[in-house]
Amino acid sequence: MAVALSLSAMAQEPEWLIEFKAQNKQLNEQANREDWKSALKTMDKMRKLFFAQPDSLRIQHTGGDDLSNSFYHNFVCFNVLDGNNKEAIKAFKDYTDRVIGKQEINLSQILTDSDLDPIRQDKEFKECITRLRKWGDYKQILKDAKQYVRGNVPDGMRFHYANPNDPDLVRLRNHFNLDSIAGAGNEISKIKNLLHWVHEIVPHDGSSRNPTEKNTIAIVELCKKENRGVNCRMMAQMLTECYLAMGFKARFVTCYPLNYVSDCHVITTVYSNTLNKWLWVDPTYDAYVMDEKGNMLSIAEVRERLRKDEFLQINDYANWNHKRKQTKEDYLDRYMAKNLYYIQCNEWYRFNAETQGTGHSRRYITLMPYDKINEKMHDSTIGHYSTRVSDDRWFWQSPYGYDY
Repeated sequence: MAVALSLSAMAQEPEWLIEFKAQNKQLNEQANREDWKSALKTMDKMRKLFFAQPDSLRIQHTGGDDLSNSFYHNFVCFNVLDGNNKEAIKAFKDYTDRVIGKQEINLSQILTDSDLDPIRQDKEFKECITRLRKWGDYKQILKDAKQYVRGNVPDGMRFHYANPNDPDLVRLRNHFNLDSIAGAGNEISKIKNLLHWVHEIVPHDGSSRNPTEKNTIAIVELCKKENRGVNCRMMAQMLTECYLAMGFKARFVTCYPLNYVSDCHVITTVYSNTLNKWLWVDPTYDAYVMDEKGNMLSIAEVRERLRKDEFLQINDYANWNHKRKQTKEDYLDRYMAKNLYYIQCNEWYRFNAETQGTGHSRRYITLMPYDKINEKMHDSTIGHYSTRVSDDRWFWQSPYGYDY
């Protein structure tokens, strides 16, 4: 049972935040010794202290204007553990109201947490679960997505990939000696080796600011200089550049949820001539996805298998910064099921693809269910300047031969 809250590290912290962190430490100690009454009193103090601050300060120092959903989840659990079932129901209703439309949730945790068993049969608890499923049952939301419709593609549109003889890609290849990193094995071995190298060369830090110059050489140098990491988008761009430099066709792919709250995910896809398809490769987690026979799968195949509850597995060494091992259930059934509703790619893939001031085209193309093509969306849902398509065959066709 985790009770710690995620707080931003600040050079000079205000007194209220220092006190808040001290209370959070005390809360962990009380929970560890199962002193639920004291823990509940501490949580009440933390809540009062937190909301006594202006919205701007709460957002600046904690990343949001509300406490995390884990805080409210634990508040419910502690009430149950202390025998306060009526208070627990009241707290769970408050939790439900706070997270729907505002925070990502881990529905599987709510459905399986044994601490909540004493109140599961309560009518009001069940009503809250029904509401939470509509918001946070990400796999069911993906299953409910309408089908793609083929033929909905603007004339003349296509994806473009830089030639490996491009001077910048040659420089990248030589700078990191990518031939040695890829190794002398077969195509799939090279793909996996380059994936692993990018995962290892810089750490992932989802809250980091994007560098001004967005290419592999500049990003690695910046991370070493500042002792920092980069977010998933930068890692996927790095891997894409490395594949392009080695003669592979590759894209970095933004995977969006139906309802964007605070998070999407960016991975890489690389075309395998051996398997004659695009492959899912995720440098943030050093992850790829396979079927029951161990065959690597594409983004399209993973999405469809999730919708049909078909077998999926990830490589056994998939991890986050060597601190947290990834499981199929958390990585695919929850996190990526949430983030596979819309799929977005750039029109052009090249060195420095998203660095400002290079003069490069930055048109995006988003694959979506046909019923969403004309739906009004907030920009953060699928980003800016995106052309919408619903033809999955066109979107994922071979980069070596266009059928349209």
